[in-house]
Amino acid sequence: MSTLFASLLLLPWVGQPLMRKWLPGIAGGRGWLHVVEIVLCVILATFALTMTRGRWWTIGMLMSISVLSAWHDLLANRYYMRRTQMAQERYHSILRTLASQASTVFTYGLMIMAVGALQIYFRQRSTTYSWSLGVYVLSGAYLLLTLLNMLLLRTPQNERTHLPHQWPWQQTSWKRDTLVLMLMLLPQGLMFFSRTIFLLDRPQYGGLGCTLQYVGFAQGTIGVIAFLFGVTIGRFMQNQWGEERLNWPLKIALGLSPTVYLLMTWHRPENLFMLSTYTFLAQSLFGLGLNSCRQYIERISGVRYQNAVNPLYIPIISMCIMIPMVASGFLLQALTYEQFFCLDALCAPITWILIWIITKIR
Repeated sequence: MSTLFASLLLLPWVGQPLMRKWLPGIAGGRGWLHVVEIVLCVILATFALTMTRGRWWTIGMLMSISVLSAWHDLLANRYYMRRTQMAQERYHSILRTLASQASTVFTYGLMIMAVGALQIYFRQRSTTYSWSLGVYVLSGAYLLLTLLNMLLLRTPQNERTHLPHQWPWQQTSWKRDTLVLMLMLLPQGLMFFSRTIFLLDRPQYGGLGCTLQYVGFAQGTIGVIAFLFGVTIGRFMQNQWGEERLNWPLKIALGLSPTVYLLMTWHRPENLFMLSTYTFLAQSLFGLGLNSCRQYIERISGVRYQNAVNPLYIPIISMCIMIPMVASGFLLQALTYEQFFCLDALCAPITWILIWIITKIR
């Protein structure tokens, strides 16, 4: 059930194209950005103080945070798209990517390691107490960033009134491109959340039994750095040799990432260095191969975003991995971890064959 609930948290991001219909009337200034940020601070603080209310309350609070985060992403993107010149979009895109990855390191990396340390320190208290403290500190840090944003964010004089906008159904091949993307991301969707379960699960149940500190450092810090490294290398290679020439090599790299976790079931990491090495290899392959999705998303959106971030990138990727995420939970209940990752790794060559067949059909 955990994979089902985790996939539901992607729904607001999948629904971003629908949210965009409401933006023209409310995204003219920075006021709505500050409103969403303040509400996020309140939700985080409330969640920290009421985390013991039960499962459904936790799911509701996490869904609220996900919805507000998706809204904030849209508002911030529209704000800067309207107020930056074409030559400045590339720098904004780079800064946005770096800020996003830095926030992932802070929350998925440093915060989880801090919660793990709190669990050791408060041995006689429940695990929820440590998580409540962690979220409470997070809400305070976010409040400081919100106040800083209110002070520093300014409205430039030059505003762009026309933004490129087309929708997927205007393209005749968008259904085929979407099917190709779903097949490409099938192996990644199956392991997207199940890999964390594998790391945390007890050894007697087939897991690695890692502590939160290990998971936070390996997945949330080394993994994010490796992912960013893979994306950067892949983008550089595409600029040097062209997207068409590297299309299949990047597809293969994307499908090889689950094989690393299969190797972990055969040769279990004995220390943090080995775990970090496995994670770096898997996430760098993921980041490298994810560049192969760009040309399909550009064809679906109908606009080539050379300097800016394509606003349909996150919604389409989230949609493609949602169903495999749900299926992975049921597969984990029926299979051992070794069998599951073996099945996941075997999905890759099958999807390559199907993609080759689909791309040959005109």
